[in-house]
Amino acid sequence: TFYVRAYWADAGKVMRSGGHMYVERLDPLLIVHPLPIVFIHGDWHTGQIWTTKPDGRPGWAAYFLYQGYRVYVVDLPACGRSNSLTGSQVHVANQSPVPSKAIVSRDVTATASQTHEGWDSAKKHNKWPGTGQPGDGTFERYYASLVPLLLRKVDRQKLAQNALAELLENTGPAILIGEGTGATMAWLAADAKPHLVAHVMAIEPAGPPCGSARGQGLGGTRRFTPYIRLDPNVRAYGLADIPMRFEPPIPESDGEEEDGNANPKLDVLSTAMFNEVGATCVMQRCAENSHTRPHTQPRTLVNLQLMGHTIVTAQASSHSTYDWATVKFLRQAGVTVEGRRLEEYGVTGNGHLMFLEVNSDEIACLLCMWISARFPPQSLV
Repeated sequence: TFYVRAYWADAGKVMRSGGHMYVERLDPLLIVHPLPIVFIHGDWHTGQIWTTKPDGRPGWAAYFLYQGYRVYVVDLPACGRSNSLTGSQVHVANQSPVPSKAIVSRDVTATASQTHEGWDSAKKHNKWPGTGQPGDGTFERYYASLVPLLLRKVDRQKLAQNALAELLENTGPAILIGEGTGATMAWLAADAKPHLVAHVMAIEPAGPPCGSARGQGLGGTRRFTPYIRLDPNVRAYGLADIPMRFEPPIPESDGEEEDGNANPKLDVLSTAMFNEVGATCVMQRCAENSHTRPHTQPRTLVNLQLMGHTIVTAQASSHSTYDWATVKFLRQAGVTVEGRRLEEYGVTGNGHLMFLEVNSDEIACLLCMWISARFPPQSLV
């Protein structure tokens, strides 16, 4: 194990030390694959989710290790074993507590048993070990592993980007696997160090770009649909809430707002997808979707164009309603990306926490196959 520096930009945009990021390196008996894997957790998680599942079985880190990959597991800055904060960070800390057991059960561990469907495929969820309800042993072990979010979203993204970039300088070229907001951090790291990222595997990334798929269902309950509405307060740079490198560049902000967002000038609008029933998403304004600016071309994510990307979506997750929008946003920005829906490969019944569910090894096997197709293993390294 070791630590890398995480840096913090103060009000004067001066980079200052913001603590450290904990990294665990796992070495196989024989390195068969030349590119290591870096696992990046999402919100309320730590790197522990990759090593041991709540049912006590080994996680994805062990699976990839057995396949001959060197594996790196991180606790992102201000999470788990990376909880050192400076005075300036504490001053702007905005803690987001762990969601209640009822919310965790409703959204990720017991979606099929809810009175009102949260999305069309919610009832198909059947791969969580145990009932997924409070009181069940597996659920309680999972819930005990969750941690609060100590900083604003934009600050977490800045620290993670800088710390992961520092890690990549240590590892050399690597494949990044991130879940949820961990996929956001993977994209930010790839944007900062494109020559050190061979591929980004986004496991149900935070999304959709520049908008929200949440609406109101029966009885006023929350419901996810493919009808995505523009929301300027989330992921204003499409994939993230902090600047990314577009070409042509996005004009610099006039200043940071109270929530830390930079008020970017990415020109987007809601766009109807005529090949999908009732579907809309948020795209950059261009000649194809806007008659008012017939010569406008979408900006490209030039650094993310330098590597391949895969977005993996489970059948019974809320992401099944909107991950497609992230794929379309990336393709419009000139990025090579594949959207992989697990049910199309015979893997059904999984929710958002697919990497913790009973068939997680089956999904990890698919990921290994997709990676090996791009980066064939070597007999000896």
